[in-house]
Amino acid sequence: ELAEFELDEPGEDPATPIIIQSFSAASLELLRHDRGTDLPLALLIGGDEAAARWLTPEGLTRATAFATGIGPAKNLLMDDPTVVGRAHERGLTVVPWTFRARNPGDGFDTVEDEMGYFLDELGVDGVITDNPDLFPRATGAGGS
Repeated sequence: ELAEFELDEPGEDPATPIIIQSFSAASLELLRHDRGTDLPLALLIGGDEAAARWLTPEGLTRATAFATGIGPAKNLLMDDPTVVGRAHERGLTVVPWTFRARNPGDGFDTVEDEMGYFLDELGVDGVITDNPDLFPRATGAGGS
């Protein structure tokens, strides 16, 4: 139960919310509908064809029934950048994964450049990275 762990209660700093992410739509549906959580829930979407069905207009609409956002594998957004706009139209946040310094994506010299492209050009809401120290703080989307 979420109540057992007090996950639905705000912590000392409400500016740092808990976001529950899962590759299992069924688990997120259970949390939202059966357990009644109000926490942000994000559906992680892998790079395989079966998972990519969530990125169709129908899949994104279905996800809004239980999720507040999606976390697609970054290559899926490179293949179809229009997913970001379609998700945003439905009120879903988009936070792709995983950005790593040791292997930036094709066409990028550094992971900073890659993250900056996703934030500034594609308009994602954030990124999942193994290297938060390399986050491009001067970007238009996430910069300060």
